[in-house]
Amino acid sequence: MVTKKEIAEHLGISRTAVSLVLNNTPSSTISSETRNKILQAAKDLGYRDVEVSPKLCFVLYDRDANDPRYMVHLQTIEAAASRFNYGLIFMNITHAPESLSKLQRSLDNQEIEGFIISGDVDEKLLNMFRHSNTPYIFYGLPLCNQEKGLNFIAFDDRKLALDATQYLMSLGHTRIALFMGSLDYDIHQLALEGYIQAHETNGIPLDKSLIQISNDENGYELCKRAEKLRLDYTAAFCANTVIQFGVLQYLQSTGVSVPNDVSLIGSGLTELVKVSVPQLTTLYVPATENEKAVSLLLEIINSRNPEGTSSLLITKSELNEGGTTSPRKQEVLR
Repeated sequence: MVTKKEIAEHLGISRTAVSLVLNNTPSSTISSETRNKILQAAKDLGYRDVEVSPKLCFVLYDRDANDPRYMVHLQTIEAAASRFNYGLIFMNITHAPESLSKLQRSLDNQEIEGFIISGDVDEKLLNMFRHSNTPYIFYGLPLCNQEKGLNFIAFDDRKLALDATQYLMSLGHTRIALFMGSLDYDIHQLALEGYIQAHETNGIPLDKSLIQISNDENGYELCKRAEKLRLDYTAAFCANTVIQFGVLQYLQSTGVSVPNDVSLIGSGLTELVKVSVPQLTTLYVPATENEKAVSLLLEIINSRNPEGTSSLLITKSELNEGGTTSPRKQEVLR
């Protein structure tokens, strides 16, 4: 029998894309051209949808469905769910009433065994799942959002920022910029805390002018602003790979050599890391840790204990060495 994996290999595309199309996933962002190719290949290869496996749902809340950071998580979770013989549905939900109503209908019809929720969650969404009888887990919930009565996996974003900044310091850098998104998001507040803690721990004075914020998380504009302000830095920690990629593009466009003149380290492991030249140096949560979202959700499903909650704090991170960091150049005395 032809499998989804074989269809994906035949077309040279991801298994996630094939699953999204053949599962008729709501809110899938697969283009009509790719969708038609997948459906035609399934027909030509003799694929029959005889799967009766239960379904899990990955909900991305108030984030662009094509955001590369979350697409990597989706692929990891889809692969983990498949190993437990679960299918995965993807839903891109916003805080708009009609979008939340669609999610509520999915909760009410109880056709989905459990939900994994990521993105910029708010109190409205938290309450929706608090009062639901459907098993769920909030995935990647910032530490400061740990609340009673919730199932969640939290990433230690503060520690990751601390470790990333200290990694640059270990290379001899003391003038380290911080490029990040809006402080309205807890993940950026935690990045700031980790960055500040690294300076305090290592006895390096904090220059607040090196902290640059973009609500649009636009690394290109952040770096351009830093140049116009004549900020003096030899390295930068970027809160995510989207920002880091934009910073790299601006530096290269102005003739600044990375990493010879400026070193860059970011957070995460997305497709941008691989397509970048040089590849981005990042700290990231390994796939083996991300996959725990599925195993923890299945424990919740099997226990069916409405009184108890489950939580997990992920502190482990790994270094993708890439090619955007190097030891600080020492000034030559004449």
